[in-house]
Amino acid sequence: MYKIFMLLYGLSAILLIAAFYGMNYFNAPVKNDDFWGGNGHLAFFIPVVLMPFILYFLYGTIELSMRIADRWLSQKKIVFGISLSLAYILATSLWTIRVADRFRMYIVDTKDAYNKPAQFPMFNVFSNHLFFNPFTFILVVLVCFVVGAVWSLARKTTRKM
Repeated sequence: MYKIFMLLYGLSAILLIAAFYGMNYFNAPVKNDDFWGGNGHLAFFIPVVLMPFILYFLYGTIELSMRIADRWLSQKKIVFGISLSLAYILATSLWTIRVADRFRMYIVDTKDAYNKPAQFPMFNVFSNHLFFNPFTFILVVLVCFVVGAVWSLARKTTRKM
């Protein structure tokens, strides 16, 4: 059973990495003369089709991090890993939001159709490269690690009682 779990987890990881890079392929250029428009956000097709694999990857990462934390890490190391992961999550989230807000201002300056940034969301057809990159992939993995490590800590404290 564990081999099937790892095989599906590996397949899900490969597909999720491919999805992150595939989302960037559908990034629309901001220049007025380059954008053909009217097709919607084609990149949303990728996560919709791969949703079962994405969810399995998230579950598998949480499960593996919980098992690793249970077997090989002491409580101090788990807390240190959670703290380090939360620092990375916070820094990457703030950086992504800041860059996306600046990019929205760039779109307003470049595109004639928009007057102010509040007219469209941060995640749009032009900004896939900001939200689907290696930094945000690591962020997803670390969020799963934090959930698994907290789950491991909760299991360790209930065993002691």
